[in-house]
Amino acid sequence: MTHWKTMVDKEYLYAFHLGGREVTVTIERVQRVELVGEKGKKTKKPAVWFVDKEKPLALNMTNGATIAAMYGNEVEAWVGKRITLYPTTTEFGGRSCECIR
Repeated sequence: MTHWKTMVDKEYLYAFHLGGREVTVTIERVQRVELVGEKGKKTKKPAVWFVDKEKPLALNMTNGATIAAMYGNEVEAWVGKRITLYPTTTEFGGRSCECIR
């Protein structure tokens, strides 16, 4: 079955892309990207590309700190390492939102 959100043009990986299950991936590269949020607000964040996945994951502070705790603060050391992504929810702006951890 096709989740309706997968039909929306999204440049980065979102929880719905995981199909409700854990996915173990290998980090291919990490680079800084500029994201444009609501009302045109621009922010710069690290994004992680994975081997055999077409979309990268833009890292929030929680996910960045989790990977750093596993593999160190230098992103170059993350290349070739494996992590498991899973969909969950978090509170953001007073409401529950889907997210990846």
